[in-house]
Amino acid sequence: MLGVDVSLIFRLAALAIMITIFYTFLKQAGRDEYAYMTVLAGLAIALLWIIPVIMELFNAVRAVFQLY
Repeated sequence: MLGVDVSLIFRLAALAIMITIFYTFLKQAGRDEYAYMTVLAGLAIALLWIIPVIMELFNAVRAVFQLY
């Protein structure tokens, strides 16, 4: 069974809040390039946290349908 940890959801929410704050400050300061880079960095971090969960899901689907 998939065990999605609740702490992952809280970490993603905290990351989203931090990225939103940084993006807003940088955008208002006229640093658009840095604002977009901050968003891309946040997206990369989020993907690094989510990819193992997605792999676990695919492995569970393979096990259920015996697709080895």
